[in-house]
Amino acid sequence: MATLTVVEILAYALASVLFLGPLLTKRVSATRAARAVLVAAFAAQLFDIGLRCAGGQNPVSSTPEAAAFVGFLIAGGFLFASLRYRLTTAGAFAVPASLTLLVMARVVPAEPGTPRMGALGLTHVFLATVGVAVFAFAAVLAILYLREERRLRQKRFDRLEDESLSTLDRLALRCVSIGFPVFTLALVTGAVWVARLGGLKAADARRPEYFLAVAAWLAFGVLLLARVGAGWRGKRAAWLTLGGFGGTLSVLLLYILRYLS
Repeated sequence: MATLTVVEILAYALASVLFLGPLLTKRVSATRAARAVLVAAFAAQLFDIGLRCAGGQNPVSSTPEAAAFVGFLIAGGFLFASLRYRLTTAGAFAVPASLTLLVMARVVPAEPGTPRMGALGLTHVFLATVGVAVFAFAAVLAILYLREERRLRQKRFDRLEDESLSTLDRLALRCVSIGFPVFTLALVTGAVWVARLGGLKAADARRPEYFLAVAAWLAFGVLLLARVGAGWRGKRAAWLTLGGFGGTLSVLLLYILRYLS
């Protein structure tokens, strides 16, 4: 494993510990230090991505690279959102997710002789990767919403209550509103790409990741319609967000497992 990769993993691991600290111990943590370490990890991974691109390994050149890029985007999304909102507790979920994806990507052996996908294939994988990353951050916000809502019902207040429920709900909606059209384009470009390759064989057409991707797309579509048309907010929206993300996560994991087999 390259030295830079080890530095990235250690930095993300330290940031995870710093963000998880107040959640597990209920004590105030040095949030500035946690963010500083996360910024360093994010910068190291950005530099690593640049080096890999120079060597012909772009973020969508293989399943492991795409998985690492999803983690990179989750970390970047959290850092960007935390510039405006107090999302300290969200870091306890977002940063370990980035770490897990990075570790999964870097421990997977390199795939020999990967065929070039062409511009359309690369566009499909890039859009799918961005969509999964945005949905992942929406899922983090949904988890945090459910946690905070439960604490409020139990009247358990402490210094960790720095994210209002309305803010979490609003941010999750924005993420889904951004991720849904991106993921829609990913499905469309994927279908066109497969059609140009000669269509699906009968066995390939039954691959579960295709059904899961469409199911996740439908779940997020229903969520947006329910929010706009029926005024869904709060717990129902949070659970549906988690259900939709579960579908996209399953697709990613199935691709990784297929890559390893």
